[in-house]
Amino acid sequence: MAATEFGKAVETISEVMMFENWLRFYFIAEEDDKLYIRVPEQGLMRIRENHPALFSLVEEMNGKEVTPQVSRTAVCNHISSEVEGSSIQMGMGGRVFDSQTFQFEMHLFGTWVQSHEEQLDKGFLDFNTWKSLFADWKKSDKVREHIEELRGAMTRSSTDCTTQQ
Repeated sequence: MAATEFGKAVETISEVMMFENWLRFYFIAEEDDKLYIRVPEQGLMRIRENHPALFSLVEEMNGKEVTPQVSRTAVCNHISSEVEGSSIQMGMGGRVFDSQTFQFEMHLFGTWVQSHEEQLDKGFLDFNTWKSLFADWKKSDKVREHIEELRGAMTRSSTDCTTQQ
């Protein structure tokens, strides 16, 4: 997908979002009726080793209560401090977040997580496995047909909006 600079940015930011979701999926602990991210020391070492570009996100979230605001702040801080200016152009993050391409990718990822939750919950799967399973799922004939249908509907919808005066 990453044939363009924008495509690379979508891919990079999508990976950050997927990683944050993976953290919440496997490293959540309930304490006093609240949910917290609790990554054990061994997990921290493996993440630092296998995903150094994403480690600051773990550092920011680990030990904190899981709320939409905490997740949003951690992701935005990670993108602005670790991604923009190194992996992608400065200022590209906002453009990516506002794009249909990114929203579509996140929709697909959310669908994948929901439809595979039972499988993902059977045992711990590392983040590379999640990425691989998601990529394979998107390549399946059924999903590719669904993607083309959705893209066609999106194109028709945006065309209808721009042609009406």
